[in-house]
Amino acid sequence: MAEAILKEIAAVEEQADVIEAQAQQKAKDIISSARKEAAVLIEKEVEKAESEAKFIIQKAEEKAAKDIVDIKMDTQAKCSEIKTKAGVKMNEAVDLIVGRIVKR
Repeated sequence: MAEAILKEIAAVEEQADVIEAQAQQKAKDIISSARKEAAVLIEKEVEKAESEAKFIIQKAEEKAAKDIVDIKMDTQAKCSEIKTKAGVKMNEAVDLIVGRIVKR
């Protein structure tokens, strides 16, 4: 009877070792699967962030292009105004010089 109990204990210990090895393998598989899923999620988030960055850059470039056009138009308007004022002043200067030279 003692021999049977020892065999049963040995069988139970062997079964416990098998169960422990299976549990360790299952834990390794779970960790591996979690790492793969995390890598996929990270890759998706990186792609999403890159896409958002491209969109933000595109919008900034569009705004900059519009600002450039606005600044050019404003500058042209100011230049035209300066030319007009200079033309008036030029005529006044010519009249003044001619008046002084011719009248003397």
